[in-house]
Amino acid sequence: METDDLGDWSKVHARSKTVSLKTIQGNELDPTRAFGSGGSGEYLIYKAKVNLRSFEAVVYGIEGQEFKAPQFSISPDGKTYRAVTPDSHSTGGDPAVVSYESRDFPGGTKYLKIVFPSGKIKSPVSIGRVTLNGGGSAGASKPSGPVLYGSMIRLTPAAGESIYYTTDGSDPRSSPTRKLYGSPIAIVSETLLKTTSSSASASAPAADKGTGGGISTYSFTPYPQAPAAAGLHDPLDDFGLTALRSNLYLAKETPNYFDNDLSRAVRATTAPGSLIYVASEDMKSFAVRSFYFSGQPFEKLKFYASADGVAYEEVDAESYPSGYPVSNWQPQAYENMALPANTRYLKIELVGTAKSWTPQVSEVIVNRNTSSATLTTVKSGDGMLAAIASETPGARIYYRLNQSVDFVPYVSPIKLKGYNQLETYAVKEGLLTSPIRSYSVNANKDVQVDRFGQMETAKFQGKVTDEGQLADDAKADDEYYGSLKAPDERDRYGGLAGSADEYGLKATGHFAVQRMNGRPVLTTPEGNLFFSLGVNGVTAQETYTLVKGRESKFEYVPPYAGEYKPAYINTDGFSFYIANKYRKTGRFFTEHDVYMEAIERIRKWGFNGIGAYSPEKYGEEGLFPYVRMLPLEGMSWARIGGLSLFDIYAPDAEAKLDQSFAQTVAPYKDDPMLIGTFIGNEFDYHKFLTEVPKLKASKAAMKGALVDMLRTKYATIEAFNSAWKMNYKSFDELKEAQLTLKASPAWRDMEAFFADYLDRFFGTVSRLYRKYDPNHLLLGDRWITTTFHNETVRRMLSEYEGKYVDVISINYYTYKLETDLLEEVHELSGGKPILMSEFGYGTTEQGLEPLMKNSAVNQFQRGMRYRNYVEGVAVLPYVVGANVFNYVDQAGLGRYWQGLWGEHYNSGLVNVADRPYKDYVGAAKATNDDIYKIMLGERKKFYYDFSQK
Repeated sequence: METDDLGDWSKVHARSKTVSLKTIQGNELDPTRAFGSGGSGEYLIYKAKVNLRSFEAVVYGIEGQEFKAPQFSISPDGKTYRAVTPDSHSTGGDPAVVSYESRDFPGGTKYLKIVFPSGKIKSPVSIGRVTLNGGGSAGASKPSGPVLYGSMIRLTPAAGESIYYTTDGSDPRSSPTRKLYGSPIAIVSETLLKTTSSSASASAPAADKGTGGGISTYSFTPYPQAPAAAGLHDPLDDFGLTALRSNLYLAKETPNYFDNDLSRAVRATTAPGSLIYVASEDMKSFAVRSFYFSGQPFEKLKFYASADGVAYEEVDAESYPSGYPVSNWQPQAYENMALPANTRYLKIELVGTAKSWTPQVSEVIVNRNTSSATLTTVKSGDGMLAAIASETPGARIYYRLNQSVDFVPYVSPIKLKGYNQLETYAVKEGLLTSPIRSYSVNANKDVQVDRFGQMETAKFQGKVTDEGQLADDAKADDEYYGSLKAPDERDRYGGLAGSADEYGLKATGHFAVQRMNGRPVLTTPEGNLFFSLGVNGVTAQETYTLVKGRESKFEYVPPYAGEYKPAYINTDGFSFYIANKYRKTGRFFTEHDVYMEAIERIRKWGFNGIGAYSPEKYGEEGLFPYVRMLPLEGMSWARIGGLSLFDIYAPDAEAKLDQSFAQTVAPYKDDPMLIGTFIGNEFDYHKFLTEVPKLKASKAAMKGALVDMLRTKYATIEAFNSAWKMNYKSFDELKEAQLTLKASPAWRDMEAFFADYLDRFFGTVSRLYRKYDPNHLLLGDRWITTTFHNETVRRMLSEYEGKYVDVISINYYTYKLETDLLEEVHELSGGKPILMSEFGYGTTEQGLEPLMKNSAVNQFQRGMRYRNYVEGVAVLPYVVGANVFNYVDQAGLGRYWQGLWGEHYNSGLVNVADRPYKDYVGAAKATNDDIYKIMLGERKKFYYDFSQK
């Protein structure tokens, strides 16, 4: 950097002899300045020591005189000069002070020439300081002067400031046409850009409003110029360019929310609204810019084309976020580059049932739009190659990488490493610039999940590689699911039609346990035999995963404030499954949509119910049998930290349960589709004997109850110490002590307390449940397999729980059915039927964890495991159902609510791309369709021998 403070002429290469230096008293910054005499053509010439890349000249006006700008030109040889138009930054006042800057000169430039303006007596300005190759303020991304047609100008505000600007020559501090800068400004015509900061705008005195204080001025001339293409450009300042409209008005409030658009078309009511455009020549393409409020459901605009204005056909439009959201208003662009032949009419329909004021249409372009710039990436070594293209022939493409200062021309694929943010657009002379599209490109080596939610390293048949494949799946699904047929011998509840009469079973109006040929069975409300083939987790909840804080592990996650917001839970959890459903169908599936679609699918696969951990509220709609869960898990007053047990000894436990059941159980007592209710899920009974003694009575009433039992039994602390091999001073001391079981009496005491707990817990819950719902089954509490395998706990649970529940339920994951243990549970429970409330198998093919390791190498074997399991339990005379886990695979990097280490199992009937595992579900259907034949011994059970394969 070379700076001349004009203290003398030593740094000036050449000058007019009539230019003089004068000292200005009281000015510390530029005490010496260069003055012209007022003659024509007076100059200063500077020669840079190296190539001249930029300059800044600080120019002072003369008090009381009109300010005139100097002229600037540059030269490679000091002989031939080319004029440049610098940026100007004015501080205002009298005398005015203006800083002129220019930069980005051609290579080889050496000389700067400054020509003073002439005046009647002397030059009306003086020059206080000249800097060559300095940093400059660079308020705009490009210097004034010629710029390529369609260039984008970015403005950079100072810290804590906002920028206002005008492009019509008016004062940006006060003009009614001024705009708040929020997105780049496209240069497609001669543009005089004036900017000011928010503080300068607010603080400038009224008298200074005409002097240019705090204003920067830039002048841009686009090249090459071409005649504007024929077509239509409607900024919707009014409805003058529309042929027809309905249910629309122009909204003009808060333009800064809408990229400074002062007028947008918006509906008057939530009924559809429409705009119709008519052209005298064929319409070949269109682009529409709109805004939608991200706090409301997103519904896309619809488009229709017609040749005669009578018969319309709906046409597709690519839709994508474009620009920068402000206050929850997200810009959304639409484009179609290939309208049907002979199109003369275009109808744009605004829809949305939530609010009439979203969406809003901002701009419509017909035949004058440049196709947007699209990105494709391919892996290359330790990074990625990013290629950008536009459908418009001859369009120039620009991109901005990782929030760099400016957009630069795209020439060839870009080599990327690490995590990148890429903005890009396209433009062609005579056309308008395309909307800016934003892309995230993760070129890190540690990417684990691709943009479709599939595991990056997994290689499997049917892996989705582009969005078009998902769109094609919609038609393929219609053919596949249309080819399936649900079993036709079932009643409306999934039971065996006609079996009530055949076997003397009674219609009770609700699901029930009856005896048939000496064995317990479930029956439907019509009295027909029912074997529960339910699907657990009929929901997309398992597909949400934590993305915040580990973005580098995902190839691409759409931004929260954008089109894919409905695929988020909170702001940090994302469902690739919901996103893929949108890519596949063009709409975001709600929880209700997922549930209802699943019913139709699983019914055709032979299942006959919805299992646990599915949205219970949709079961109430009466379309398919379902189960409920008692709300014990949500009762914080009975929760024990680190131990999944319900503290039935908590103060007022029975009264609190009574109050809760009155609200959560009673309303469903007459629902015929409700099979029954589970008490809970996978309680830590297997830890009871060893962990409960370690609790603190101050945090768990259960521990206090244990101490009370010990006090009653032993009477003295000495007797207790002797039996338990302890050394405590009082029973009160036991309440906070971590007791361990060192002697046989201690184990016997804990078994006695466990028996008291089980009897009190199940007795209380059963009594209150039946108080509010005398009609439905109490389905037990879904033992975890670890509990089932603990002999002591299994036997005690069977005995005490069997006294109070209708069905013993076990989440039984196994390689081989342990019929001896199952029969023991049945006998000790007093002959209660057993429901396999959860089971399943998986593979590692999709890069997920299998539910049981090494149980299956592919989906065929997974199907064989299903058949062996379900047919194996169906022939047992005390098993009444087997409910598989679950509907959709869990998220590849773990389900959301478990954070960084969530379950990520291949557990679903469909995968993250909503593609069914046809080998798996085909095998399941073969078993499900024949379940009553198998149960009644009419068909021999299937068995696939894995040891022989």
